[in-house]
Amino acid sequence: MPAPRIVPVALTLALAALGGCVDEVTVPAPEVPGELAPGQTRTIELRFLRFDVDGFQQVMTIDDVRALPKKTLDELWLLDFHLGETLDTVLAQLRDMSPSEADGLPQAARNMRNLLNMTPDNASLVGTKLEEAVSLAGTVGIPPAKVLAAIPQIMVTDNLVPPDIVSEVVLELLVGSHPVTQFRKGPVTDEHPDGLYPVAPGSIPMTLADLATNFASLADRFGPTPLDPNDPMSPVHPGFIDDAYGISIVEEDFKMSVKVSVNALPFKGVDLGDLSVASVNSIASQVDTLFDFNDPEWMTVEGLADEMVIQELTMSIHENDKFVLGGDARDPKPNGNSEIWDLPPWEFERLIMESAARRTALIAPHCDEYKLATDTLAFEACIDAEGWTELTTFADIGDPPPPAYFWDILVEVAQVRLHDGGLAEGDADVQFTLTDVRIPIDPDALLEQIKENFQRDPSALASVAERVNDAAEGDADFFYYQPERSNSPNLQGDYLYFVTEADIRKDAEALPVREYTYARPGFFADPDLSDKVSNLQVIDGDETHEKIKVVTGDVLYMEDDAGRRFKLSVGEKPSPSRISLEITRI
Repeated sequence: MPAPRIVPVALTLALAALGGCVDEVTVPAPEVPGELAPGQTRTIELRFLRFDVDGFQQVMTIDDVRALPKKTLDELWLLDFHLGETLDTVLAQLRDMSPSEADGLPQAARNMRNLLNMTPDNASLVGTKLEEAVSLAGTVGIPPAKVLAAIPQIMVTDNLVPPDIVSEVVLELLVGSHPVTQFRKGPVTDEHPDGLYPVAPGSIPMTLADLATNFASLADRFGPTPLDPNDPMSPVHPGFIDDAYGISIVEEDFKMSVKVSVNALPFKGVDLGDLSVASVNSIASQVDTLFDFNDPEWMTVEGLADEMVIQELTMSIHENDKFVLGGDARDPKPNGNSEIWDLPPWEFERLIMESAARRTALIAPHCDEYKLATDTLAFEACIDAEGWTELTTFADIGDPPPPAYFWDILVEVAQVRLHDGGLAEGDADVQFTLTDVRIPIDPDALLEQIKENFQRDPSALASVAERVNDAAEGDADFFYYQPERSNSPNLQGDYLYFVTEADIRKDAEALPVREYTYARPGFFADPDLSDKVSNLQVIDGDETHEKIKVVTGDVLYMEDDAGRRFKLSVGEKPSPSRISLEITRI
């Protein structure tokens, strides 16, 4: 069922309830509208009617939401959805996949799974600098796993890099470096003149479109994207989601209800282009009074699920096309001389290096000694407070690997192992598809975040109310307004409001039907438009419209969106709720 519309109900009730309290309606002979020639004058009459609806409950089902224009869905931000738990779950599913399931993965994904499960006990050091450590351990009869575990001070069956560190790094470097996770679109304000707002770290901006389309656009939004869309030579972020299907956080009985208090009738104005009466949707000018945020039930949502279900998700991590060596020097501090630190944050090598560095930071400085059966010291392995790791041999038992930071050692192991199975450098981009992923969510906490965000920017939700209560007609340049009677006597009277961008009529796709091309919006005292007499006085919460109070005999000048100038003379009032205007093109 489509969402109820306010206007038809309001008009019916207005006529029934106000009956004898309003002026008698007369229908004058209509003037045929048309563009005025210079020097030509026409008289036009406007009427102001108010029908205040208090606490009207608008209810939208998921089908109603899906029927909204794409632009409205895409631009209505709900919250920044933190991906921490989602990424933990995804990596855990890859890590915990059974061997038989893993056999169905591409070779690089199987290698990635092995890396996530790497422990001192199962680590293969063949082809790495630590291969020498294996032979040293053999000379003293100590299992190599024990030597490797002693450096990071873990058990032989513990992960060399804990899963939470890997997840944290992937979230910060891979996800966090994508342009779409850094900024989202929002209203243009003095603080945000470009209409861009920072996204909370580790999050993706969730829009009404995500909720309505089951996140159908994830692969497009978080796939390959230029870092600077305005620069044709900009580097391209490869993205991290290749495909997503069947993602949902709503149930079919979803309902979103919002209580609104609104003057449901449109404002009557004048299209100076053809001197016709036009209707301006009143919602935009009532944004600050639409919702009673003191009412805990001002917004309710039914049908938010208690878990996010992902039927299928394909993610990817791209490697560098060459083998990038780990470092072999302490300088430059604090990271050493590996070129990996200069790689883009989304590349596999950079992710592994950062993960290894964070793991190294947890290791206390220490030395471990290894002796022959004769109690003669054979070699020792030391790591200092900076992570610099050095193996020293004694009694000519062998050549130790060169010293390096522990992260440089681990990143080499990871790079070599990523190419197991005969993968060449540049062919080990990791792509893996997971199915039936389920991430618990707290629907109450989710709703509270959405409500808090709408409260900070009610104009976002007002755009939906505007679509439901779409009473705009024609293309007014200004409109007639009377303040609420509860205002002070000084504010009572007749006002003319010049239109803003928010007043421009929208088409079926919620796009403006015309550009806002007014060079000098507002009302002026002279034909040259050098003496503006309108201002942004706050009336009934509105502070965006150029407005002026008028009385019989006032003369004003203005310019329309095509640059044509007009003289406006205020005539005798036909009745308390009407105003007569004589308009001359100059």
